[in-house]
Amino acid sequence: MINVKNIYWMLAYAFQSVNLSDAKKISMETFDNIYDLFCFMLVQQLNKQVKKGLYKEYLLRQEELSGLKGKILISESLKENSYIKSKMVCEYDEYSSNSYLNKIVKTAAIYLLKSNRIINKEKINSLRRVLIYFQEVDIINKNEIRWNFIQYQKNNSSYRLLINISYLILNSLLANESNGQLEFREFIREEEMYRLYEKFVLEYYRYHYPELHASLPQIKWNVTDNPFVYLLPKMQTDIVLYYKDKTLIIDTKYYSRMFQQNSWFHKDTFISENLYQIYSYVKNMDIYKYGKIAGMLLYAKPDEVNDVWLPYNMDGNTIVISNVDLNCDFSKIKNKLNYIADWFCEKENVDSIVV
Repeated sequence: MINVKNIYWMLAYAFQSVNLSDAKKISMETFDNIYDLFCFMLVQQLNKQVKKGLYKEYLLRQEELSGLKGKILISESLKENSYIKSKMVCEYDEYSSNSYLNKIVKTAAIYLLKSNRIINKEKINSLRRVLIYFQEVDIINKNEIRWNFIQYQKNNSSYRLLINISYLILNSLLANESNGQLEFREFIREEEMYRLYEKFVLEYYRYHYPELHASLPQIKWNVTDNPFVYLLPKMQTDIVLYYKDKTLIIDTKYYSRMFQQNSWFHKDTFISENLYQIYSYVKNMDIYKYGKIAGMLLYAKPDEVNDVWLPYNMDGNTIVISNVDLNCDFSKIKNKLNYIADWFCEKENVDSIVV
């Protein structure tokens, strides 16, 4: 389980849109499900965007006109017999709010309204009111959206959170095979939550601890004199923190479980492949064997597991297995992430911090 309001915080940090005034409004609201939250966030962000002005693009249009505009299309004009009507077919650029980003956002909002999953009527009315400003924006087929090709620049960077909310909404749709209607899942898919959790932790440290230079580098295999090293799989980290001469590699895990059962002894142990992975990361980065590289498996805490903080010294390197409870108040999540940073930096008061 995950506290619905924490989805807001995770999205806000992940897409660099932390806003304390928005957070205060969120804290005063009640949400019956994730879609109530999405509706509220959409309305918040859309109202802000309307005040700034909707993002516009130059779009190529072709139209039969009585006055000349742009480029005259002779062949098209002849086909349409435009000269008989004292008109010509022209091709021209129009500066329009019917841009690709606005189409995605409006499509997500319309699907959300049609889903019948928003319980609060005031939230529904608020979303309908703000969509009045999108009257000239078209709705598109959600399956034709090319998410990986969306590019942000200075003029549309404010759409980043909006687009990612839209992504979560539109990827929560299911086709009902019996009647062809669209339905919504009761939850966000685990794949999306894993990515959100990973990016949230990374951006949290970038926001609150810039001195730790949080990044996600690839680790090179500690292999010498072998021309086939390129055949080895890439070691892509989730989060790496740096402090003085020390490094902490954090591997985030959003699983429904932290343990595997040993079939021989019928007891739980930590998932072996996760431990092998972080151990491999640490050992391949610590090429001089100074012991200054530490690793951490940071699970999103399953409901049936207590808080875990277990450091192990493995061949001279510290590897910690821990978790974060995403179903508690967000202040406790912050406490845990702050504790990790303070432990890594060896601050004097770290033992007094409530984990």
